[in-house]
Amino acid sequence: MIEVRRYTRDDAGAMTGLMDELGYPAGEAEIGERISGMPSEYFQTWVAEIGGEVVGFIGVVVLPVYEYSTRIGWVLALSVAAAHQRKGVGRALVEAVECSCRGKGVTDVRVHSGLQRTEAHRFYEEMGYDRTGYRFRKKLSDGYLRR
Repeated sequence: MIEVRRYTRDDAGAMTGLMDELGYPAGEAEIGERISGMPSEYFQTWVAEIGGEVVGFIGVVVLPVYEYSTRIGWVLALSVAAAHQRKGVGRALVEAVECSCRGKGVTDVRVHSGLQRTEAHRFYEEMGYDRTGYRFRKKLSDGYLRR
C-alpha cells in the first residue's frame, strides 16, 4: 500500500537516492537545507512510502503568474525509485499534488521535464497533461551545480 504524506526533515536521507536517480546527487544535509529554505507558503514536498520506506517524492511550487488572476502549481521534481516504478507511486504523488492544488484554488498545474526524460513525458501525458511548449535555460554560472 502506498502512503503519500508531506516531507519531514527525517526524509532527507531517503531523498539522496531519489535525487541521484534524477541526476542531481546531493548529500542528506544539503537536501535538508535546500528544502527547509523553501518558503512553505509556496513550496510543497511530498513523499511516498511503501512499508515505511520512502520510495518516491514530488516537489511543487504554487505561485502567482502574470497570465491569470489565480495561482498555478508547477511540478519541479518527481522521482520514484527504480524498483518501484510502474507500480502507481508516481500517480499517487501527482494526484496528491493535484488534490492539494485544488484545495488552494489552483486550476492549472504545469510540469518541468527535461527533453531526455521520454518515459516521464509519456507518464505525464497518461496523467492527462498536455505538451504545451518548450522550456529554455541559460546558465549564467556553474556556481549552483555541485557535480
